[in-house]
Amino acid sequence: MSIPLFQPCLIGSETFSLMNLNHPRVEKEIIAEMSTGIAVYYDQRWSATAILTDWLSKKIDLFRDKRVLILGAGVGAETLILGRHAKHIWINDLAPTALTLCTEQLHENGILEATSLCGKYQELDLPEVDLVVASFLVYNNDTYHAMSAFMDQHQGEIILVNERLAPFPKLLSERPHRILFEEEAALGVLF
Repeated sequence: MSIPLFQPCLIGSETFSLMNLNHPRVEKEIIAEMSTGIAVYYDQRWSATAILTDWLSKKIDLFRDKRVLILGAGVGAETLILGRHAKHIWINDLAPTALTLCTEQLHENGILEATSLCGKYQELDLPEVDLVVASFLVYNNDTYHAMSAFMDQHQGEIILVNERLAPFPKLLSERPHRILFEEEAALGVLF
């Protein structure tokens, strides 16, 4: 019995084809990327991202027909709901394979208005966008400093969903924000 590469996934009231991260081809590509020394965090789906994806499915008017940058996109389900309703999305990740797989997942869902941006987001020349969305990107001192540097340069709205790890409350204490939602595993904030 072969394992399907894509599985149907309901996000809000919409059905998408979600890439199976346990598919042998995907696992092989992830392991190959790990062997090059690239830190891989997209080999699983994080609870914070699932919470964000569900919340976004209820707030489509926030990003409908907008230009959206997704930081640390991985092969996330949030790219699907954002990609289907935004004017254009830019997916960013440090891992090239994550972006390749994410683009494949987007194309499988008929989402073609997407551009990949590989590298450290705080160091890239990023496009002007209406909204930035990020999930679980502040989890240690290095990621805290990266997000802080990004926020110092970015002038628009940022939706950041994160687990309540030590550096995240520090970031919140330093910047004006509004809490969008609180879940057991995650806090959603608008900067």
